[in-house]
Amino acid sequence: MIGKSLTLILAALLVFASAALAAPITATGKTKTDRETQAPMSLQDLGFSDQEVQGDPKFQKDLETRSDMLRVHQALGLITAIPMAAQFVLGVTTSDNVAHGSSDTSLHTTLGLATVALYGTTALFEILAPKPKGLKPTGNTEVHEALSWVHLPLMILVPLVGDMINDRIANHQPIGNLGVVHGVMATTLLTSYLASMTIMTF
Repeated sequence: MIGKSLTLILAALLVFASAALAAPITATGKTKTDRETQAPMSLQDLGFSDQEVQGDPKFQKDLETRSDMLRVHQALGLITAIPMAAQFVLGVTTSDNVAHGSSDTSLHTTLGLATVALYGTTALFEILAPKPKGLKPTGNTEVHEALSWVHLPLMILVPLVGDMINDRIANHQPIGNLGVVHGVMATTLLTSYLASMTIMTF
């Protein structure tokens, strides 16, 4: 049952990613609609007037670089969602196995480390993207950034709690409430991450 659920989740995410990657993205980070892709992105689309950037080639270059880096950020974000969702389902399976006496959490741990690495790389493309002075997040982009303050700390805390659980399992000690805490945090992490990703895609 778990295997079938995992397959369905991964298939849905792959379809979602394929559709989203086909849509261009603006320098503000928002995916354009079909109507918006009919014309090239203008300064007005970004909230600036011609006078504000006239004679400032560096500003235009920063906007172009930012747009390219955010496009990579979006692509990696969609890719990261796949192992993150798989990790969540695998975590449920691993938790059930541990409850029945198993101490093997190696696959769950390995996939978790791969997810963290992808997440970190994705975040770096947004953090390092040049941000022209006066460019402020609005609308969906503002919500996207707000949600990052939910899933970013959780992406740090969830593996740390998972490591504590692994230590207890390896030492044949009771897990206590750590399993419940780990599960709640992992659920919140996945939910907030998928919401953050979806709001920038549709």
